[in-house]
Amino acid sequence: MATPKVTSAGVVSTSQQFAANQREDRTPTAAPAATGTPFGQAQKPATTQTLNLYGSPASIAAAKASKPASVPTPSKSTAAKTDAQINAELAAVQAGLDEILKNVQAFEASYGATGGTTSGGTTTTAQTTTPVAAKKEVIPNVAYDTIQKILESYRITGLASVLESIRDEYPEASSTELLTLLQFDPRYNAKFNERFAANVARQKAGKPVLSPGEYLKLEQAYSKVFESYNLPKFNTQEYYDKFIIADTDPTEVTERVQLAYDRIMGDDAVLSTFKKFYSSLGLGDIVTGMLDPINQLPALQQKVKAAEIGGAAVRQGLIASELATAPEATAGYSNVTTSTLGADVLARQGLTKTQAEEGYQRIAQVLPTAEKLSSIYGKTEEQYGRLEAEQEQLQGLASAARKRQRISELEAAQFKKSSGLGKGALGTTTNI
Repeated sequence: MATPKVTSAGVVSTSQQFAANQREDRTPTAAPAATGTPFGQAQKPATTQTLNLYGSPASIAAAKASKPASVPTPSKSTAAKTDAQINAELAAVQAGLDEILKNVQAFEASYGATGGTTSGGTTTTAQTTTPVAAKKEVIPNVAYDTIQKILESYRITGLASVLESIRDEYPEASSTELLTLLQFDPRYNAKFNERFAANVARQKAGKPVLSPGEYLKLEQAYSKVFESYNLPKFNTQEYYDKFIIADTDPTEVTERVQLAYDRIMGDDAVLSTFKKFYSSLGLGDIVTGMLDPINQLPALQQKVKAAEIGGAAVRQGLIASELATAPEATAGYSNVTTSTLGADVLARQGLTKTQAEEGYQRIAQVLPTAEKLSSIYGKTEEQYGRLEAEQEQLQGLASAARKRQRISELEAAQFKKSSGLGKGALGTTTNI
């Protein structure tokens, strides 16, 4: 133990001596711990450890005046450093806690995913080589299975992610509600609008939207029409949508196809006349025109009517012409001319195929005799040729009928004079 030093103020304590030694080493330090001190008591700072063994007031005053050495108070810079260290330690502790929390969460996720079991107070988990992410709980809903089958029947695919989004937001939605969302909600209806494109166009035009069931029934009906006429070119979604947008029902589509096939393709005389009148139009053009009710159908219908009228003439051995022709000499009589009103003119005047068939039959019956008599009485009477025959039989002109009646009467009178019996040369009364 170090020997206590004596000053004019009295005896310096052991702690004072210790502090002095420390200052000599220029290393500030705290007072030694209370345990194991020479006095067996807790030491106090040096400034409070000065003892006056003699109890002299003068000695006490002298001791105070001499300001004995004490444990130095830490400087401000030393205090700031200590705070920084403390903060760093706290930050390290917090980081450790965060890491522990992460490990706990990962363990819980892995426990739930791998199916850990508890037996006898000991928890065991299945060992995995790779981390398994926690699975999102999915609430069973039969409506989602139902809607998948419905979408398949509509030929709509690629909606898995959309249905998953709807399931997250509406886990208990019914199949009817799901279908409504897919059809009308802008967040989900892109695929539905693509499949039922005609409904989008109808809505923009202010027309009522068809239900999916109505839409599909129309498509099936259109398909049957084109299959029966072997027209795969038109048996497409594009044509279905056109018909639905235009409110064209399957019956009307059938009539248009029949217009092309039954009225043109099914009649050789009409077909040959159509090809003669409109040689630039093929079968595809005919059917396409029939199926375009706005841009092509009216004009094509007019062409079909003209071909049918021309075909009626061809059927009776007469030449068919789309347009009116100028008069020209007939093959058998140089002084008799022939011309025609034109099938297109007659079609525009409303002449039907049936009327044309009946009219040209009568024309074929009277025209040969009428042309012969016109060649005989042409110098004094107006002739009656094909033009006049068409005017009478197809247009109902009375003036043309009078021309025929006049030459017929002249012929009858001539035979009456020659035979006195009023009969023709072949024993029959001439009447054209």
